[in-house]
Amino acid sequence: MGKKIDMSKLAGIEYHGAPGITQRCVDALKSVLTAGEHVQSAWILSWSDGEISEHSILLTVSPYLQILIKPGFTSGYSGTGPAGLSTAIELLQLFNVDIEEYDVDEEFHRRCEAGCLHSSDLKNLAQSRPVRPSRYYEYVERPSYRSKADVTHLLEEFPPVLNLGLLDKRLIDLSIGFPDNPDFAITTAFRRLEDIVRTRIGVFDKSSNQLFTHAFEGNRSLLHWDDLDAGEQAGKSNLFKSVIMAYRNPRAHREVVMSSRDAVREFMLVNQLYLLEAAAAPRLS
Repeated sequence: MGKKIDMSKLAGIEYHGAPGITQRCVDALKSVLTAGEHVQSAWILSWSDGEISEHSILLTVSPYLQILIKPGFTSGYSGTGPAGLSTAIELLQLFNVDIEEYDVDEEFHRRCEAGCLHSSDLKNLAQSRPVRPSRYYEYVERPSYRSKADVTHLLEEFPPVLNLGLLDKRLIDLSIGFPDNPDFAITTAFRRLEDIVRTRIGVFDKSSNQLFTHAFEGNRSLLHWDDLDAGEQAGKSNLFKSVIMAYRNPRAHREVVMSSRDAVREFMLVNQLYLLEAAAAPRLS
């Protein structure tokens, strides 16, 4: 039988990613960074066999939550591992996370791989000195044509997905199948919005801009927003008409080909119209 693990010695932290699989570790880091809670610090834990270094990343999200991204990052040669480490560091910098690097021994590194760090490991790490001068800057691979301020390559790391928490509940069903058929979802969303407004104002012989003008435009509109400035009312009303002309009408007359990112942006634009409609109140005569 193998040696039993003393559970009382284990550190109460989470482990994400997979050792030796760089993309899994990059994806794990992105998930933590975009989960909605600011990551306070990131410690790059580095172990070297004398030629190639392997790295894990210990994230402190709060005093009660630490997450170790397992050792899927490497340095000391050209390849996927070093490229992933470069991306990870740039992502941490993009999210304004404080970064330090610590050298660890092989035993510590193996426990990072196995996901069984001890409480004493973290205590000793907190009492040790970070690498000085800072070395992690050397891990960033930046081509000569790319400026330090250019983050386009980092934005491409994040897939175009809908944030369900931002959607009007009347669009949730369309969002579920959105990746498979975005044109159907967007077109149906526009049609559904017209039906909603027709039913609210009891006018069934108008469509498109005529419908939204009748519903929202001017002092005699049937629906309005309780804005102190009449210009705000006009601006919101014009937003309906502008979106209809720029996006809905082309879809009504021809097949629209677009990237998945543009499709997500358009769906979120329609979502904003739903939110405005929901916030509009009947105008009292």
